[in-house]
Amino acid sequence: YRRIPASSPLKTLSDLQLGLNLADLDRYDEATAHLKALVEARPDDMRAYQALGGVYASKEDFRSAADLYDKAVARLKAPTRADWNIFYQRGIAYERLKEWPKAEPNFRKALELFPDQPQVLNYLGYSWVDMNVNLEEGLEMIKKAVELRPSDGYIVDSLG
Repeated sequence: YRRIPASSPLKTLSDLQLGLNLADLDRYDEATAHLKALVEARPDDMRAYQALGGVYASKEDFRSAADLYDKAVARLKAPTRADWNIFYQRGIAYERLKEWPKAEPNFRKALELFPDQPQVLNYLGYSWVDMNVNLEEGLEMIKKAVELRPSDGYIVDSLG
């Protein structure tokens, strides 16, 4: 990936993949440093935030992930459907930090941007059912997610 010239249209993707590969090799400090530099160099490229946030999440550093996603969201002037995953990942980070009042609005925003996104429907629906709130709506969300992705074991398991 380092051999891809700066002039190549593949350079951005190769830079991202290099960081992800370093993380896959358990070279987290290098991966984090590399991906942080990409975020700083390309502050409006949501892919860099997602890659670095994914590395943080894989190390269960959900505070760093949430803080990073906060920065990403602050860069979004007018979020579009393509930005749903930033809100979804931020919601997950806050949910894992047991900060549900911060998590739930992110899941709702992700669904506002992409109403039938199965992962978000499943995560929010299951969370509600698990917390014994919004039971009917939560169950309907899970059923909808199963309809959309009937072969996804995680989603089908939520319905079970």
